[in-house]
Amino acid sequence: MDPRRLALAFATVVALLALSGGVAQAKAAPKCPAKPLTLYHDSYGRAWHTNGSLYSCTTVYAHKRVVRLGPWKTGGKLAWTATHAAWSVPLTRDGHVVGDRIYAGSTEDGRRWLLGTRALGAAEARIQRIFAWDATAAWVTKDGAVVFALQDPEDAPTAIGTLPTPPVARSHLTVVGAWTAQTPTDLGRTVQIDSTDEDGDECGGAADYRLTLAPDPTAPTTRVGVTWPGGWSRPFCG
Repeated sequence: MDPRRLALAFATVVALLALSGGVAQAKAAPKCPAKPLTLYHDSYGRAWHTNGSLYSCTTVYAHKRVVRLGPWKTGGKLAWTATHAAWSVPLTRDGHVVGDRIYAGSTEDGRRWLLGTRALGAAEARIQRIFAWDATAAWVTKDGAVVFALQDPEDAPTAIGTLPTPPVARSHLTVVGAWTAQTPTDLGRTVQIDSTDEDGDECGGAADYRLTLAPDPTAPTTRVGVTWPGGWSRPFCG
């Protein structure tokens, strides 16, 4: 979720609790307890795995919600936020890992919008790093490809700067491009996701989501990427 919307929602919750006086003081803020095999945690919650499954606990909007997000295997990559998560699951054939399948979904209700998607849409690849931001996900493969994904695309993606090929939407995905001028690890450090032209309320809306990166290490201020209009909605709202 956009950090600005999250901050606004949190401030609203704090204000309502302050107005409720003694009731607010009597009811402690929800917490997500420590868990074995924790993969990520922050002030909003945590993610952990057990028995081949990935679980999440979030206290966003002052409600504690625990969900099973989906499958998990050793070697997977996870990006977790208070409202969304994206993760990879290695795919093994004949004893060899041939690629990673991608999942993404809500940490509030567990609903998934990527469900075992191939890393390049039309082809397998291994994941170096994965990202989750608002109603989006993204990843960098070990071969230097960058992929951007939207939960609810509303129009075609368009290029920012000069890309190796024009971006094409394939369901929830678009391959931004592939670069080899730096390592996939260093390339991943340049990835930024944000949004503009936001329209909506606390329950849902739309925005122009953007992913940019700096693929040329000799020109770190030159950024390229895609902008992609998409929608978002918040569960348990209304």
